[in-house]
Formats: sequence, structure tokens, C-alpha cells
Amino acid sequence: MARVSSNVIGNFSGKLGNLSARINHGRTILAARPASFNAPMDASAIERRNIFLATLKFATQVANLPVLKKVWAKVTPSDLSEANQIVSANYKYSSAAKPTVDNIITPGGFVLNIQNTLLDAAKLTADIPALTTVAIMDPAEVNCNFSVVICYHTPLAEGDDPYNIITLSKDVPNFQFGVQYNLQLDLNIVQKAIAAKYDGSIVYLAVVPKTADDRILHYSSTFVAAF
Repeated sequence: MARVSSNVIGNFSGKLGNLSARINHGRTILAARPASFNAPMDASAIERRNIFLATLKFATQVANLPVLKKVWAKVTPSDLSEANQIVSANYKYSSAAKPTVDNIITPGGFVLNIQNTLLDAAKLTADIPALTTVAIMDPAEVNCNFSVVICYHTPLAEGDDPYNIITLSKDVPNFQFGVQYNLQLDLNIVQKAIAAKYDGSIVYLAVVPKTADDRILHYSSTFVAAF
């Protein structure tokens, strides 16, 4: 593998002869492509591929939430993307069938114990405890973000995907960290249609305080609820 930080043709991605290229943090990374490859078809190899696929789908959705991507950027080495870091952190928690209750959407953080979490066909609600009881808030932290990943599983109809993952996010300006907050996140029409197809769900929720200029000083661990 080769890295190109500056060149006369600029950064590029895609295939070039027997090389493949991708752009990561402004640098072009070149890797040799195998001439041929036959994927093993034994049960253990298939299981590993399915675990990786479930982890990749989960990580992609986490990285698609801008606040969570910034959180993971804090722990991501310069030669990796945030999505790759999320995959690396989550592979050991996923199953071949779907993400599990052990998957995470933040890399550690202060412990978050949420009460009265409820997911119905139209919305997610939860009682967020006063954050000053679980973490020391910096005076510069004045806003708060709530980021949620939901994995719907156990399809009601034969032929539907075995699981589907959606995301929700909410920014609250001038957040009162010293009092309980009653969170409500509404599903849009597409997300409601997805929810209606499944019997089970796993909710992953993180709370991220932010400064007025959008800096992230710390964040919560992943709170998980299964329905």
C-alpha cells in the first residue's frame, strides 16, 4: 500500500490498472488489486463475512451522523477513516444475523442511565437524567445533541431484509444540563414504513454536549434498549 499526499494529478479514487485508490483525510492511498480471488465458501468463512457485513452496515449509519463522526474522529488514527475505526471497534460485538445489544455508537464516554425508554411506530421517547449527576459539565458546553441508531430485526413478512438500520438526531440549544430532559424523536414517513415491517428493535443512544462553536469536549457511552 502506498500513500500520496501531494501529486501533479491531484487526489483521485477508483481503479488504475492493477491498483485501487481511495482518499482518506485528504491523501490518496494506493493498494495493489489481486489478480483473482475465490472467496472461501465454508461455514466459518461465510459467518465471518456476514458478521463483517452487519458491522459495516452498522458503522456506516453511525458515521453518517455528523456528531458521532466527530466523536469517533477523536480516537481514529490518521491513516484510518472514522467508519473503519467504528468497524474495528464493533466487529467483535456483531452477529452474523445482525448488530447486537453489545454494539456501540460511541467509543466509551460517561455512563448514561436512561429511564422510561419507549419506541413505538411513530417516535422514540426517553427520560434523560440531569447530566450534571453523571458528568462534570464544562462552562463552555451550552448545547446538546442526541444521536440514535435503531436496528429493526425479525421481519414480519418472508422475503424482507433480515434487519434494517435507521438513524435519528436532535440538537437542543441552550440545554439545561442540571434538570431531567424528556426526549422525543419522531420517525419520518420512510422510517415509519421500515418500522412497520419488523417485530423487534434495538435502540442505541448517545448524548453529546457541545460548545457554542460546535466543539465536543466529552460524550456519553452508548445506552442500549431492546424491544
